[in-house]
Amino acid sequence: MKHKVDLGSSEWKAVIRDGAGKLGIEVSEEQADLFAVHAREMVRWNKNTNLTSVTAPYEMAVKHYLDSIAAVPFIKPVTSLLDVGSGGGFPGIPLKIMLPSLSVTLLDARRKRVSFLQHVMRSLGLADVKVLHDRLEQVADLLPSKSGFDVIVSRAFAELEHFAMHAVPLLNPDGCLVAYKGKKGHKLESEVAALEKLAVKSASGKQNSGDTRLNIDIQSFVLPWLEKERTFVIITRHRKEFVQ
Repeated sequence: MKHKVDLGSSEWKAVIRDGAGKLGIEVSEEQADLFAVHAREMVRWNKNTNLTSVTAPYEMAVKHYLDSIAAVPFIKPVTSLLDVGSGGGFPGIPLKIMLPSLSVTLLDARRKRVSFLQHVMRSLGLADVKVLHDRLEQVADLLPSKSGFDVIVSRAFAELEHFAMHAVPLLNPDGCLVAYKGKKGHKLESEVAALEKLAVKSASGKQNSGDTRLNIDIQSFVLPWLEKERTFVIITRHRKEFVQ
């Protein structure tokens, strides 16, 4: 696959569609077209707003879009999803494009990024998407329902311990966190070790280290074309009475 392609061209979209096939994911022409709209707007806004350091078309296709949609197999349709530290809209926007039935909330603490997300959602014409200007630590009162979110994702947002500490209380009882991470190694092992010791708060705000534990599942994959190892850390909350 050649590395020099024009943003939004048929060759650019083929990088995504063929790469997605290597991940066992099918991207339609219409979905690839929406990726192109998003990418063009991001590059245009990036001149004045710090959205991404990855601006070469080929690298954007692989590092932003293929990386984002690699989580599709772990996310059920017709669920509520919170994207923490969404920035330019990753992974929330590509996941919404791939799974249109998702109810998506994009969260970012920087006003300029929030303005971009609001703009690009209008450009894409996607329904059932909210954009919030806030910090993860302060959104407990913004739950979509009393039961919380079904899925909370983060990509290059924070270390696992910080992410889980503030995100687990926002999950519904059967929900999961999906953290995008790099290759397995000492850094990831250290983060997982800290996570295993973590006592999180319940949705009611009470410390629940005595009746709840976190279940941690690590899934690795190879990012197509660049052949880079990536890892998903999938975190669920299980009450002790359901643990054998």
